[in-house]
Amino acid sequence: MAGLIRRLVERNLPLTDYDAWRRSGFTLSATSTAGRTITPTTAMQSIAVFACVRVLSETIGTLPLLTYRRRSARGKERDPNHALYTILHDLPNPEMTSVELREAIVGHLALRGNAYLEVVRDRGGTVRELWPLRPDQMEVTRERVGAPLTYVYTIQGRKVPMATDRICHLRGLSSDGVHGYSPIALARDAIGLTLATEEYGARWFSGGAQPGGVLQVQGKLSQEAADRLRDSWSAAHGGLDRSHRVAVLEEGVSWQQIGIAPEDSQFLETRKFQTEEIARLFRIPPHLIQSLERSTFNNIEHQSLDFVVHTIRPWLVRIEQAFQRDLFGVPSQNFCEFLVDGLLRGDLASRYAAYAIGRNWGWLSGNDVREIENMNPLPADHGDIYLQPLNMVEAGTTPEPAGNDDEAQRALLEVRAGGSAATRQRLRRAHLPLFFDAARRLVAREAAEVRSAADRYLNRRDAVEFSNWLREFYGRFGATATRAIMPLALTYAGVIAEDAAAEIAASPTPSEDLEVFVRNYAEKFGDRHSERSVGQLQAILSEAAVNGDDPLESIVKRLDEWLDTRPRKIADLESTRLSGAATRGTWKRNGITKIRWVTHGKSCGFCSRLNGRVVGIEQTFAASGDEVEGNEGQPKMKIRRPTLHPPLHRGCDCGLKPERG
Repeated sequence: MAGLIRRLVERNLPLTDYDAWRRSGFTLSATSTAGRTITPTTAMQSIAVFACVRVLSETIGTLPLLTYRRRSARGKERDPNHALYTILHDLPNPEMTSVELREAIVGHLALRGNAYLEVVRDRGGTVRELWPLRPDQMEVTRERVGAPLTYVYTIQGRKVPMATDRICHLRGLSSDGVHGYSPIALARDAIGLTLATEEYGARWFSGGAQPGGVLQVQGKLSQEAADRLRDSWSAAHGGLDRSHRVAVLEEGVSWQQIGIAPEDSQFLETRKFQTEEIARLFRIPPHLIQSLERSTFNNIEHQSLDFVVHTIRPWLVRIEQAFQRDLFGVPSQNFCEFLVDGLLRGDLASRYAAYAIGRNWGWLSGNDVREIENMNPLPADHGDIYLQPLNMVEAGTTPEPAGNDDEAQRALLEVRAGGSAATRQRLRRAHLPLFFDAARRLVAREAAEVRSAADRYLNRRDAVEFSNWLREFYGRFGATATRAIMPLALTYAGVIAEDAAAEIAASPTPSEDLEVFVRNYAEKFGDRHSERSVGQLQAILSEAAVNGDDPLESIVKRLDEWLDTRPRKIADLESTRLSGAATRGTWKRNGITKIRWVTHGKSCGFCSRLNGRVVGIEQTFAASGDEVEGNEGQPKMKIRRPTLHPPLHRGCDCGLKPERG
């Protein structure tokens, strides 16, 4: 035995992998104490083993497996354009679906402790197909400590060496980090007892003649007479269809039972316990394999959640990390993750209570909730608005009046009755998260479409076609940007115009006039946004052509910068700009002829130069081409567009006051 163990160690064969022993010429028995030979194939004859493996493989196989891209600063976004997205989510090869491939992987891991995939790559190294390999036909060895692993696959009796980059190796629990333990081999006695009790029950019913007894006769029978008596007894009472017949014994013959009845050996209790033992091996809640003896309506939901957290999650992480290592590479900006939200959903009342909390505290929109519930979004972007508690403001700002709800509402109305630039600044800060979210969604959609086109054209080094696509795309994207900001802009401009009217004791702007104003503003925003975007991207193409840089890499880098920084810039700039435009328009409509630039809170040297400046309401605070001085030592700021109202630039807290007289 010591020599056998030494040879196993020298060959780097795991002590629990009987398939590896057989391939290497060793014949150590896999027979259980109950007398049954247990292999992954024979183990599946146990209904409990088959049910557990099926629950694991079907659950993991049907979960959505998505490809993501890490954002530069924080967070992630889905990347449906990545080469592995379709392979992992839909079709890993021409003959299998993603569900079928993952079912095979999990089945191999659950039964044998190892799973292997052949990775087919193109000349550029991009993964194009994944094919499952049989673990019992794969040999994994290492020549010496520190040497790379070698893979040899046996196909049609021929041993084929496999390059390491052509193999994705998934391992279960392992002692050496190379071979996973075979759960079936380790639990062969438990599985053998399960199969033995099933066989015993089958034989008992098949016999049907109360086996385990003797026929007694007076005197001595010849061998021929004994055989004839036994055969006639079996013919009359053997088998299920003849069990429990009335036995008529001839003179001098009597029956005496000598076996142990099934109930005396606790046959049924043994079968129940072995079912639980197999469920324990795979960490499957018994109710999932239809063992409901200890299950109730109250605990099944919690057992199901426990199944996701403590059973499924380790499998998912194991698969995700193996794919990261062997398919995406380390390090990589891209990765894959299983989507388990559907498995963690509680009952209807619990889900709706959780949605209400997320909706009221501002991290879920109506469309977010509807997407989770597999419902279509609301029309006209009405479901994309995020709420914010009115009793909370940004840290460092003047809080709204405290007290009970009625007192706070009266105090708020009193503040707004007078109207002021400071109040409009607080309204701007309250709406800033909504502007940020609208901008984030807009930029994410824009970046996804540009990236898809860049991959399509620039991979072929066709910069001219990509440039033409940019002009065509941004020729219509302005309307998309207009629709994205229109609902929020209408709500925000309404509260700003109401406050501006209150400051001069005027009536609010009629809704139809406000809608016309906001639509014009939103259309100009869409034009400005498209103009900036296409200008930046065309400049990148030109610069890449001059410097010999990779245009695709430069474009992708700029898109990543947009995703990280552009939503905040848009939110800061447009919330201030729309506030100034709505205020100026309200006062102009009500006969105000002069306005004053005021700064409060955060202010830079340039805005400080304009603080207190008074102009006619039709005039500009700074004309196009003007240069505004800042603090000492700062270069002058050149004005690009006529400045009729704040902001002068992004980042400062500026507003307007009416100048009377």
